[in-house]
Amino acid sequence: MSDKLRFGLIGCGSFGKEFSGYLLEAADIVALCDVNPESTAAVVAHRNLTAQEYTDTNAMLNAGGLDAVAVCAGNFLHRDITVAAADAGLHVYCEKAMARTVPECWDMVRACERNHVKLMVGHKRRLRPPWARMIELTDDALLGAPVSGTVAQHTDNRPYEIGKTWWADPALSGGFLHVHGVHVLDWSRAAFGDAEKVWAVTGPQQDPQYKFPDSLHMTVRYKSGAIFTLTGSLSYPIHKFRESQGPRVECRHGGFKLEPFMDHLDLYWQRLDEDEAHHERFDDLGFDHAFGLEVNDFTRWVSEDREPCLTWVEGLRCVELMEAAYRSAENGGDGIALPLYPELEP
Repeated sequence: MSDKLRFGLIGCGSFGKEFSGYLLEAADIVALCDVNPESTAAVVAHRNLTAQEYTDTNAMLNAGGLDAVAVCAGNFLHRDITVAAADAGLHVYCEKAMARTVPECWDMVRACERNHVKLMVGHKRRLRPPWARMIELTDDALLGAPVSGTVAQHTDNRPYEIGKTWWADPALSGGFLHVHGVHVLDWSRAAFGDAEKVWAVTGPQQDPQYKFPDSLHMTVRYKSGAIFTLTGSLSYPIHKFRESQGPRVECRHGGFKLEPFMDHLDLYWQRLDEDEAHHERFDDLGFDHAFGLEVNDFTRWVSEDREPCLTWVEGLRCVELMEAAYRSAENGGDGIALPLYPELEP
């Protein structure tokens, strides 16, 4: 019998099917759940699994035989699934975004704390080698602390047909940044530190398939005094999604920029006391490394109580940045101080 952790995979759509491969490198999948039985059957066939299949999460949780769950379902389900799993005594790995709102995040945290189980939120971007390298460059021996930065995420989202899915409805997904900002905002916290204030405005509606404004500009001020801007839109025909997310950051002793392409990434960095920029090319985009690190760290956190690369903190603070931006935009761009819900803070 395997001594690996026994997981239930909840949400077996396209992402859940892909994620199952990473999960199987460190754990056993003994149960799968999706409202569409064809999705669970597809994962079983694709991975050659011997696993129980469910269409109801509570039925899977009540059946027992699990140590943990991996939540790859829609954002609007994350809170309820996590709370139910925690109340069943199971550890929880939850994909980003952690939830739609900060109060939902705190419900998840409190349930896991109450039941003494672990909660990790998967934010792979900061763990991919090119992006981790940019964080390394902020060491004072290299470029020093960030002073200001920006990312222009103008992309053509039409090929993904998101308007036909729950992603297009903010009541289900959370909103624009949950669709097109969550990765970079989490990375910005890893590079810049904790934030203290957020400003945001939205532009004219371009594509009516979205039930939220489909262009947004936000500015974040961090506790260090550094500033970071994220601007994005979903109907820009020149860039595909993967080509649109290259940070440009000024640091105390220099700066760096990432030029993303579909099949590789080019990182340039230079100190103020240097005449030429360094160039580092990444042909491996780093997805396998990041997902593998998340899953392995989570299983070791559960089984050996090792400190992991991520917990719930990163997930909650990223949702806080997004929700603060939505609130600012609704209020005409007013600055929104953090924490967003001080009454919920420990």
